[in-house]
Amino acid sequence: MIKQLIKKIVKSESLQDSLRLLYNSAKTLSPELLKEEMRLRANGMPDGFPYPSSKLIFTIIAIPWVSEFYKSGKIIFNDMNAMLAKNNIVLPEQANVLDFGCGCGRIIRHFAAQNKYNLFGSDLNHELISWCDKNLTFGKFTTNNLVPPLSYENNFFDLVYARSVFTHLGKELQLVWICELKRILKPGGLLYFTTHGKVTIAPLNKTEQEQFNRDEIVLHNSFGEGDNKYSSYQSYKWTTENLIDGFELAGYQEGNENPHLRQDVYIFSKL
Repeated sequence: MIKQLIKKIVKSESLQDSLRLLYNSAKTLSPELLKEEMRLRANGMPDGFPYPSSKLIFTIIAIPWVSEFYKSGKIIFNDMNAMLAKNNIVLPEQANVLDFGCGCGRIIRHFAAQNKYNLFGSDLNHELISWCDKNLTFGKFTTNNLVPPLSYENNFFDLVYARSVFTHLGKELQLVWICELKRILKPGGLLYFTTHGKVTIAPLNKTEQEQFNRDEIVLHNSFGEGDNKYSSYQSYKWTTENLIDGFELAGYQEGNENPHLRQDVYIFSKL
């Protein structure tokens, strides 16, 4: 079964992505993962919602495993909740929550399990949004462009979260998107977002690491802005000096060695 699904994805991807798929699949496969993979594919997800195709999962996490897709989303969701609690932040009942860069619902499906919020998702990738729209009936999903605006009203959301979105944008697009997300947040509303910080700079060459240490934004593989292969790296100092206008810092967490939690996390509160 595993061999067949990998062959299927390889046929539909570019040579570069096919090689990455084969390498990542071999590197992560274990007897335990295979057992859990087969269990979920046979019995369905614990939350009762459908799971995306292996091709779509690969687009999001660079491996095709349903089990890792579910587990990583749950880890990120739990970490987000823990960070909100640590900073004494409680969302109101029936809060309007937007997953900006929702992909195929890896995180938002865990919000849905709480059945407490009005959920929305937006993403640049039409194929991912189409899947969400058809399969995740708890939310309202829309496609966005690489540049604003979004289709939402002013002062609408209590929480917007953007996990691994700013990590694929350069300075100018980060600035315009931070303004747009501020527009759609209520006064006092929260923006949770992540960046590539100090823990993640190993792929950078010496010159790029020196740039980072001088508190400059670093663009690595700087083509195809908005694509997963485009990466930006930025320090706490750069982020708080350049993006915080109209907000106050409500929380910060440096990335750690957990493979799902390596990015720095910021919570901004709209003034």
